[in-house]
This record gives sequence, C-alpha cells and structure tokens, in this order.
Amino acid sequence: MAEKNFLFSIDESRKKELIDKLTDELVVLRAKAGIAQEDLARIIGVTRQTYGNIERKDKPMSWGTYLSLIFFFEHNNQTAQMLRQSGIFPDDIIVGFNNGKPFVSYYQSEKIDPTMSEMIENLDEQGIHSLKTFLMVEYARCKKLPGDYVVKAFNGKSFNSKISEGDVNTQKALKRIREKRKNNE
Repeated sequence: MAEKNFLFSIDESRKKELIDKLTDELVVLRAKAGIAQEDLARIIGVTRQTYGNIERKDKPMSWGTYLSLIFFFEHNNQTAQMLRQSGIFPDDIIVGFNNGKPFVSYYQSEKIDPTMSEMIENLDEQGIHSLKTFLMVEYARCKKLPGDYVVKAFNGKSFNSKISEGDVNTQKALKRIREKRKNNE
C-alpha cells in the first residue's frame, strides 16, 4: 500500500513549479478559451476577486485551484494543446495516478493524429454515423469477423454494448433467408 501512496505524493517544490507555470499563462489561456474571469471563477469555485488576484499574481494559487484550472483548460478544445506544449499539464503526476501508465483518451491517442479532433468536431450527424460504421468494419476486420454482419448486428448499439456471436449468427441467418427468397422469386 505504501507504494501506491508514493504515487500520489507530490512535493511542495513540484506543486509550486506547476502553479507558477500556470499562473504565468492564465491570461492567455483564459483568452483562448474565450471565457470571462467571473465565469471561470464560478466554474472553479472561487470569487471573481480571488481569481483576478491570482491572475494578476497578487495572490498565490492553491493546489486545489490549480487542479480545477487544469481540468478546465485540459478539457477545452481551444486550450488543451497549449496546456500540454507549455509544460503546465502534469503528465508525470497523471502517470502516477494511473499506476505508471500514461493516460490516453480518444483524442490524445498516439494512434490518432491530434489534428483529427478538429475534423471530428466539424462532422455532422451523417459524418459521425459514417465514421462509426467505418470503425465497426475495421473492428470486425481486426477481430476476423465478417464486417457487414457486425455492422448490421450493432443495429444502433454503441461500442460499449457487447456484440455476441449470436448477434452475428442472427445476421448471417437473416442474410441467407433473404438470399433464398430472392432466388425463389
């Protein structure tokens, strides 16, 4: 258990280093996010006056406020990349939270080009549906399942839903029945 606690211990000098980096970039990050001081303060749970004092460097930022701001800026499409490129985002700490493994979200995966997130955001409903269909077919290919059966078996299910072999077999049976009918006509 002591080893796990070690993963979460962050010394005060490291906290100060991260807080200082974030404080130096707050004005730019907030401007990129397009959010007013008052609104950001409300989101992170401080008064506008407190936030303004932190942004002007009149008041030191607490570790809790730092974490709240990191959460906000990391999940804002306008600021996430800047946050990571400037070294403000604590990758080493996140690795500790995940027992030595880096956190990988859909948009941050090294298997997917980071510029694709902007493309995905601009897809309409038909584009998203096409992308999901393509992913289902590739999933079927990688799992060595017949792609067209898997796509039909999904029938509105998400990737969180398990597709059973029965779903795939049902689609195969339906296809055989349709082909038989077509041949008998």
